[in-house]
Amino acid sequence: MELNDSKRVAVAWDIEDRISYLPRNVVDHILESLPIQDAARTSILSKNWRYIWAMLPNLVLNKLFCNKLAARSQYVFKETIDKILLQHLGDVVTFDLDVSGVQLSLCPDIGRWILYATRNGVKKLTLNMSNNSTYKLPSYIFNCPTLTRLQLFNFVFKPPTTFLGFSNLVTLCLEEITFVPTTEFCVINAPLLVRLTLMYCNGTKYLNIGSSRLNTLVVIENHYNVELSFFMKCKNLTALYLLSNNPISVERSKLEKLLLSLPILKVLGFSAPFLVLLSAGAVPQGLPFTLNCLWHLRLGVNFSQMGQISYTLELIKSSHKLSKLEIWVKNGKYMWPYSS
Repeated sequence: MELNDSKRVAVAWDIEDRISYLPRNVVDHILESLPIQDAARTSILSKNWRYIWAMLPNLVLNKLFCNKLAARSQYVFKETIDKILLQHLGDVVTFDLDVSGVQLSLCPDIGRWILYATRNGVKKLTLNMSNNSTYKLPSYIFNCPTLTRLQLFNFVFKPPTTFLGFSNLVTLCLEEITFVPTTEFCVINAPLLVRLTLMYCNGTKYLNIGSSRLNTLVVIENHYNVELSFFMKCKNLTALYLLSNNPISVERSKLEKLLLSLPILKVLGFSAPFLVLLSAGAVPQGLPFTLNCLWHLRLGVNFSQMGQISYTLELIKSSHKLSKLEIWVKNGKYMWPYSS
């Protein structure tokens, strides 16, 4: 039996390569949801898909991806990433590289991969090195003008003497970073920075970041106390978190001056050691500062210490617009499930 023309058209449509005619935004969404290696394999699906994966603006080489490659061999790890970058086309918007689980005998190659991202317009850069490394942050990161978000883990941080600042940086997250002194006192200018997070860092006394737009400051468990006076000029600061499990050596007067200098502070988080500092000696009736805009207060309180209890009450009384209060305790010590 022969097929008529309409049936032939229907059959032809059924065997047609429909995947080639998916809208480009749908294809991009599919590929961005896949691990980079799987995205590369889609090049065999259709001639129209052959180079799409290579034009993806987001290159995510996460810990799972890197560990799988390194488990096969150092050669496979290096060659695979080299091939991905060699075949990539266009700008890089996001570049994530997590080699925290890889034996670092490839420092020159890692530096070359980071350099590739900085030379191709990267805006969002996340780098995570091995916990056992003393890898110095490459100088070309400091000279990358396109960066808007920078997240660094396990680096030695020493800006070059010619460093002028991060002109477009909006978010900076530094974890387990070791800051070292420069020949001259270095002020890192970041005029657009709105969020700064410092976690488990060493040598933060050598860090001075100037940003008039900063609105969120998070300091967690740093081995050297941050110089709080650096942030007294940040009049736009609306959220401040100072968290530690260990005793701190910040001067009480500086902490109170900081709070006094933040006229529009809306969110404040203290762990118990900071309350220990503020409540040292007799707790005054009325605090030397008023938190007129504060609506959210998060505190880690040791309720076996009357000084902390009294100071907590004074903080509450000084916060006239307070609408949300969180107090974290566990067996007499604070418990802090921090989330930004």
